[in-house]
Amino acid sequence: MMADMKLAVPSWQRSRWQCRHRDTAFDKPRLRGRGRFQRVVGNPPFGDEVPEGDEDHLGSNSLASFAVARGRDAVASEHAILERSITFLDRGGRLGLILPDGLFNNQGEISNCPRVRRFLAENGYVEAIVSLPDYAFRKAGAQNKTSILFFRKFTQAEEQAFRTAFNTAMEHDEDESKAIATAWKSLSHRVFLAEANQVGYAPTGVTSPLNDLYRGGSGGQLADDQTGTILGEFRSFLASPATYAGSTKPDCMMIPFDVLWEAHSSHRLDPKYFLFKREEQTITPKGWIREPLKRLMRRRANHEVDPTTSPEQTVVVMTLGQNGEIRPREAGKGRNPPEWRGMYFEDSPSQWFAARAGDVVFSSIDLWKGCISVVPPAFDGALVTKEFPIYEVVDGRLDPEFLSCLLRSRYYQRAFRAITTGHSNRRRTQQEDFEELEVCFPPDQAEQARLIAGIQSARTDQRQVNALLLAKLLEFNDSIDGRGAEQLPEVDAAEQEEQ
Repeated sequence: MMADMKLAVPSWQRSRWQCRHRDTAFDKPRLRGRGRFQRVVGNPPFGDEVPEGDEDHLGSNSLASFAVARGRDAVASEHAILERSITFLDRGGRLGLILPDGLFNNQGEISNCPRVRRFLAENGYVEAIVSLPDYAFRKAGAQNKTSILFFRKFTQAEEQAFRTAFNTAMEHDEDESKAIATAWKSLSHRVFLAEANQVGYAPTGVTSPLNDLYRGGSGGQLADDQTGTILGEFRSFLASPATYAGSTKPDCMMIPFDVLWEAHSSHRLDPKYFLFKREEQTITPKGWIREPLKRLMRRRANHEVDPTTSPEQTVVVMTLGQNGEIRPREAGKGRNPPEWRGMYFEDSPSQWFAARAGDVVFSSIDLWKGCISVVPPAFDGALVTKEFPIYEVVDGRLDPEFLSCLLRSRYYQRAFRAITTGHSNRRRTQQEDFEELEVCFPPDQAEQARLIAGIQSARTDQRQVNALLLAKLLEFNDSIDGRGAEQLPEVDAAEQEEQ
């Protein structure tokens, strides 16, 4: 790393740099102590748990010395790194760190992410957050969804102003999160949010001329003209934060920090969520109506079943593909029992629920990948685990077939990606966020049927063609081995992952 730094910084002097791998202290006197740095930048390692007493990560420190870790036996590495980076900053100093999206949107206190967000809000200005695409670091073997945080530590005067407003709010019996919002409302701070879909290379790692982040110039320098890039938009925002109108290509917006903080009960900060919510208010085709999903459907929470009460009875267990297709979950595959009979559920740790024809069912883990559908009549009464929430459609204006097409449209697939939380390849959709999502539809079912008639016809044709292709393949296979219509079991990677 030192050699790379020397190449990158022509005026590099060894006495002014030091590499440390433990979170203790620097040996060089000029680097010792807290608050010594004007800038901290990096792509720190994350995904590790740092337990109390871990000398490799903590050195001579303890978790008790970290505000974000007090009272915990372990903490995520990125939480400790972020706090220590802010500690190293001088007053008014800035940092830019690439961090996992879970830090910005995970909701449960058990994840510790809400506490980290409170720490950020109480120690300085979140100036900007830029969301990176899923594949940003895939070539390096990382599958995590990440964003770039730009943060400025309070000056002494700014900290005093914040603390005065915050403490006054706390004295009026406001809880910590509410007091944060009250304090920031008095400071009138605005945040820049952006989402990059193209970053100069494709998911395979091949170089691409498409880059939402910035435009390169000759000699590895930035081009003077950054129009149409996130960098260009950020410069426009900095020139006049109060009047900045935002952009859709690339996706950028301004939002007051107190509004950002109070928009969601978990105080999530991820750009993809807020950029979609901005768009959500503008997409209503003429003549259509808009309703939140919670008014159109309700969760079937009381349809738990116990298959073991009928040991010999065969049941249908369904699974969902990323193409929205519902199919039977194959018995004897992976950890599945040899048969889907009641007796084989006796040792199952899962809770099982029955779906009805016309219900909406989705994967809470893989909704963002397209795993959502409406239960067809052939699967009436089929079973799923609690990882597949079931919703009954209670608004008679909605045709189930239309709803199935609607929820799998490009717009709503983008919506589902926006509301997910976490940063791994198995991101979750929270019930509250799903139910708050607004959908648009024509109130006339005849119009709904007209809009999807072509899709239904094409699907019928596709099924017929697939059946004909299968018949011809089996005929060919039989001419080779004489085994008739015998088929090998399918290998379904998505279903194996589900196990």
